[in-house]
Amino acid sequence: MAPKVWALATLLAVVALFWAPGSFGDEEVESTTWQVQRAAMTTTEASISQSDEVAVHQDVGGGNASVNVHGDIAGGESYSVFSSSSEVAVPKSPDYQLLFEHAGLNLTSFLALYAPISSSIQNEECRKQGRLYLRELQKFTLWASQMFDSTTKFPLGVLYGSTASMGNFDECTLVDVEVGEAAGDVVSREEAQEGGVVHMRGQYCLSRINFDQKIKGAPRSKLDLRNQEFLRHANTSSWTKIQLAAQDPSRNSRNEVHWGFCIPSACSASDWEAHLNYVLNHIAPMLEIHAVATVEEKMCQVHEPFELTVGGFILGLVFGFFLMVVSACTLYDVYPYLTGIPRDIKRPKLIHKLIHCFSASANIEKLLTYKESSDGLECIHGLKMMSLCLIIMGHRLMFNLGSPLTNPEFIESFYRKVTAMILLNGPIVVDTFFAISGFLVCYLMIQEYEKKKRINIFMLYVHRYVRLTPVYMVVLAFYTTLLVKFGSGPLWQQKVGLEAERCSESWWTNVLYINNYVTPEKMCMFQSWYITCDMHLFIISPPIVYLLWKKPLFGKILLLTVTVASMVVSFLVTYTKRLDALLLLYMKTLSDPISNDTFRSMYIPTHTRASPYFIGMAAGYAKYLIQSKQMKIPKVAVWLGWMIALVCIEGTVFSAWVFYSPGRPYDALQSALYGALHRITWSIGTSWIIIAVSTGNGDFLKPFLVWPPIITLSRMTYCAFLSHGALQLYTVASARSPYYGSIYHLIWLSAGDIVLSFGASFVLTLLFESPIIGLEKIILGGGSRNEEGAEAKRAAVPANGGPQRLLNNQLFPNVALELESSSSRHRKNVTVAVVETCNHGEGM
Repeated sequence: MAPKVWALATLLAVVALFWAPGSFGDEEVESTTWQVQRAAMTTTEASISQSDEVAVHQDVGGGNASVNVHGDIAGGESYSVFSSSSEVAVPKSPDYQLLFEHAGLNLTSFLALYAPISSSIQNEECRKQGRLYLRELQKFTLWASQMFDSTTKFPLGVLYGSTASMGNFDECTLVDVEVGEAAGDVVSREEAQEGGVVHMRGQYCLSRINFDQKIKGAPRSKLDLRNQEFLRHANTSSWTKIQLAAQDPSRNSRNEVHWGFCIPSACSASDWEAHLNYVLNHIAPMLEIHAVATVEEKMCQVHEPFELTVGGFILGLVFGFFLMVVSACTLYDVYPYLTGIPRDIKRPKLIHKLIHCFSASANIEKLLTYKESSDGLECIHGLKMMSLCLIIMGHRLMFNLGSPLTNPEFIESFYRKVTAMILLNGPIVVDTFFAISGFLVCYLMIQEYEKKKRINIFMLYVHRYVRLTPVYMVVLAFYTTLLVKFGSGPLWQQKVGLEAERCSESWWTNVLYINNYVTPEKMCMFQSWYITCDMHLFIISPPIVYLLWKKPLFGKILLLTVTVASMVVSFLVTYTKRLDALLLLYMKTLSDPISNDTFRSMYIPTHTRASPYFIGMAAGYAKYLIQSKQMKIPKVAVWLGWMIALVCIEGTVFSAWVFYSPGRPYDALQSALYGALHRITWSIGTSWIIIAVSTGNGDFLKPFLVWPPIITLSRMTYCAFLSHGALQLYTVASARSPYYGSIYHLIWLSAGDIVLSFGASFVLTLLFESPIIGLEKIILGGGSRNEEGAEAKRAAVPANGGPQRLLNNQLFPNVALELESSSSRHRKNVTVAVVETCNHGEGM
């Protein structure tokens, strides 16, 4: 098989092996090893007229073939680009030298394959520019040579799974010249009569070519996917490996290659697809294969100047407006410390409060302050931060595995390692956030019921929506309008362009928090499903919490019922639809996970992801009982709890290896059981960590989980969660070459993702999230006297305070914030406290 596949590539690219600046002269090229016929090469300097045709004649049965390109010279004299004096049998020997000696092909023949001049192209302007490209390439003109130089010549590592040969995107798209009399070039008579000048621009097209063996006789048998190692040392056909990769979902396809071509901009994707298929239809039968080319419109790109759309311009104005307001308010806030002139404000007025909401210095102060609370829930900050970092690493892995790779066989072998489940089962970390959200909602709301006996549920929902949505809408608008304008690359339109299209069509489902049910195949921001699920679960939580407080027995029964119902629903969905037990991170799946059935039917719907949230609520209720009754957990129970938690967490992670086992027959019952139970076991383990550490039974973890820098970063996790996807999407979409996969590169890229994500989060927090939260408190009455008192103290700083005094004594006071305010004596309004605590329960 191998000689035939490589011969197909060589027929398209062998000119790269011979091409030299003098190859297109009138002298015959002679060599002791290669005899390349050059019929009618004296005419190659002449322009190629519009009547060019590529005629390929073949007698498959007799094994004879000849390739001809006929045309008329400008003066009317005919010429032959492909030598065709006799039909020569294609040798069966794998010796390429003999192949081309017998074929009698010349260099111009091969060059014509890269120029869109075939008669199958209906676009005459495309064929005209194709002929011009071919003519100038034969003359070794710079722009034409650059177009050819940027085109893929020969694929490398196809049998290793590296099927993307991307050429040079930038070299191609930077070609932009005027060709004709006005440019000083020699043109044909027809062009001279028209007096036209051709504007030639390079267009990069990443084309997909699928090939397969022509089957003769009995159909091929199914391979045993469990015995693959023999291929490393077996003396067998290459088709065996190609067939194996086609049957195994964990392997990258070897019969689908992606080649980057540089063609004239006048040609459309359909024109180039017609040309490639015309060529393949005549060459592939010679090699006893079947080949089909596909070129999508979004895979053909030319260099375009930066132009803002109306939506992008409006978003830019929004960013500019908020930046100016924040800058002005910050200057107002720090003016006394910079000048030494105090503001004599005994009671801050409304205008002063509004200005304070937008002050960057005041909001930074809130991020940096920390005080330990009596319930010990500061440990949740560390869990949030650690889990988000793991999620960012998991998303980096998913983005890279869904992109072209140079070493897919390494990744394929990775799927078969038990230890690899630490990464491949990474999506389970999302359930940590569901458990945290359920824990906090139940614990804080039931405490408030104890204190005030009632809660305004409607206002609770309003607070939740106001807290989450504004900054969420800003990121959605960026995805829809500006992101696609900020980069380029072979995969840019396929990934970023597709994301922008989806966002422009379905952004409203995100704003209404229904995007995991309404048109999920067009979901904007693939990680946004979590925000929607968390919102749905938050909405149904108050009735359950109320019953737990008012009628504990009925509340426990209801909580148990909904937990079991979620498990049963997950079981039935997986079983009836024959879905995978979990989202398997295969390369084929991750190229577009939204199109995967398991992702849409099991991974993102609220009804299949609810069980961890309810487990978290049960843990929150247990924490409330322990706190209110001053219970002390026995040492035996502590040790038993830690052992169970360790078994649940590690067992959940590593048991996924069963479903990655190669050749394992699908079992719907096993998949359904695992799909229904593995989220429960993980949530039990993480919920125990919260209870144990918060009650003083996890002191070996507490120093890390409550480290002040971790607490500060955890307050920005919501914006980091929103922004990290765009950064990772930009990285893979702008890549010019395939990615080399390794553990080191994954850690290296993930570290950069984490730093950049929190940098973007810091900006979003200061410009949008913190100011809007402050406004919401003022408008809906959530402000506190403590805040007013702190602001009055800031306003009354003496004139000799100076900037250094501000830094040491004012910007870093130890005041309670966010989670620390969960104790009832620190809360004035439960809706503020609950939402403040829970609105950062980010996930994948």
